[in-house]
This record gives sequence, C-alpha cells and structure tokens, in this order.
Amino acid sequence: MRRIFLIAIFLMGFALMSGAQEPDAAPVPDQTAPKPTIPAADQPTREQLLQLFDVMRIRSQMGTMLKAMPQAVQQQLRSEENIFESRGPGDQTLTPEQKAALEKVTAKYMDAAFKLYPVDEMLDDLVAVYQRHLTREDVEAITTFYQTPAGQHLLENQPAMMKEMMPETTKKMQDRARTLVASYSKELKDALNTASPPPSK
Repeated sequence: MRRIFLIAIFLMGFALMSGAQEPDAAPVPDQTAPKPTIPAADQPTREQLLQLFDVMRIRSQMGTMLKAMPQAVQQQLRSEENIFESRGPGDQTLTPEQKAALEKVTAKYMDAAFKLYPVDEMLDDLVAVYQRHLTREDVEAITTFYQTPAGQHLLENQPAMMKEMMPETTKKMQDRARTLVASYSKELKDALNTASPPPSK
C-alpha cells in the first residue's frame, strides 16, 4: 500500500502550503514573527478588518480557491493512481475491491487535508498581519473606498485585468532577460579574454 501512503503525504503537503502543520505535529513557536509596528491603541479592531475583508471579497476569494483545490489535486494524483492501479501489489493489476479501497482512502485524506486550515482561521491570521501594518484610520479609509462604485468596479475587474496583463508581462520579462543574459555572456567572455594571465612561477 505504499502508493496510498504517498498519496496521503502528497495531499497533506498540498494543503499545508500556507504553513499549517500536520494534525499530529506539535506546535512550533514562531520566533521570527514581526513585532507590531502600529501602537495597540491605533490598531484596527478585528471587526473593522473583517468588514474590510468582506468589502474586498477576500472571504469569498479564499472560499473559491479552496473549492477549486480538490479538482487540482485530483489532476495531480491521477498519474500516481494510474501507476498504482496498473501495477498493484506485486506488479498485479488491482481488483475492483482494491480500486474501491484506493478511492476511499484518497477521498478520506483529501477531505481531511482541506479542513486543516479553514477560511475563518486564515482570516484570523490575516487580521493579525493587518493590525501590525495599518491603523484604524487606514482601514476606515480603505473600507470607504472599496464601498464606492469605483472601488467595487476595481474589485470586479481586477481578475480580468490581471489575466490580460500576465501574457504581456511574461513575454517582456522573457525577451528582456534573454537580451540581458546574452549581453552579460559576451561582456564576461571579453573581460576574461583581456584579463592578464597570472604570473608564471
């Protein structure tokens, strides 16, 4: 059952990308967490930030992302499952009962993995980060903006704008990096050719 174990490990790793730990792992204190830069009296309240997150549609975006994860994971797992199904223990083809067991175990661990870091917990962690960097006045002003027609229009069009921008950005970065590397290679070769050789002993 080595493949089933590997599938479970893969699922856990995928769900833990954001930094959550495995359920049976002991919590490790974060010694590198930044100290608050905003005085406590000026920090926005949790309620203020949750309102901002709602206006910015952060909760719904996180929910959409988590709903899309099972399909993405399934696609990644198909190659692993196909190998296991075609070979099975002792290089034997799996029986229908074994295939059903494989699917059951995979579904169990997928369900567990996607519950390790719920949206509400993500938002609580996000609150702590925002409180270290934004004041109450900042949050009030940002919330007010995103409640305006212009702010809502920006939120509605951001995904399309990013999708439209990415191909052009990627192409320019690739073209310019290629030119830069070619120039670097030529200049480095010229510098090495003109450098004085070390004195002979």
